[in-house]
Amino acid sequence: MKPPVFSPHWPDDVQALYGHDMDEIWDRSLAPHLWNQYHNLLDCYLGLAGESPLRILDVGCAQATLALLLAERGHQVTAVDIRPQFLEYAQSRYTHGDIRFLAANVLEQDLPGTFDLVFANQIIEHLVYPGELVARLRSLLTPGGRLVVTTPNGDYVKNSLQSYHDLGDPRKWEHMQFSADGEDHFYAYLADELREILHDAGLVDIATRFLETPFMSGHMKARYLHRIVPVAALRRADRGLLSISALARKLAHQLLVIGRSPARHD
Repeated sequence: MKPPVFSPHWPDDVQALYGHDMDEIWDRSLAPHLWNQYHNLLDCYLGLAGESPLRILDVGCAQATLALLLAERGHQVTAVDIRPQFLEYAQSRYTHGDIRFLAANVLEQDLPGTFDLVFANQIIEHLVYPGELVARLRSLLTPGGRLVVTTPNGDYVKNSLQSYHDLGDPRKWEHMQFSADGEDHFYAYLADELREILHDAGLVDIATRFLETPFMSGHMKARYLHRIVPVAALRRADRGLLSISALARKLAHQLLVIGRSPARHD
């Protein structure tokens, strides 16, 4: 993966994507807490994929950093986003690996093939009918394949948003669907809510993980620590809090839920 080359002719959303990209991947000095936070997440996702080659789908891939890294590590990757201009940006950073870019809405368009692992990172909170998305992605899994869903944690102590079940009639919120950035979030999931959605879609062996205490997210002014404290020490402190379940639920900014498609012998 190579660095992006800025173009003043990009539309505003791609220029914003470039800003995120520089903060998260290419220049740690700009915002050390964002760089550390994003690399911590990438390490988690790459660890879930493992080293044995898999067929992987990354839905809502944006700049496709995760998809590109997975391809570089030997996986066969399909990167999907509803915004073609984001995929063009992603392709400009490609260097090597087996990756296919598709501009598609997975709720409306069929995708070719099936996958051993599907990532749906930070998109489900932008939908008012999440069960449709999860059922759709479950249908794309091979027997025994895994679906990984990440989203802001509704139990986080700093969260001020309503939970999914508190939305009421989802039709009132349809105009908010597919909003692209964090300031457009209008609800957040509790762990039990997200587990229920995966269970209702027929997934099994559902597991929950909490990610990113303030030591890693930089929240609660902990971002100032990222300029003076080694990232290894911040990660140790983060893991220490996450190892205590009661603290993890309240201090973690992110929620990760994994479900498995039943194997033929299940």
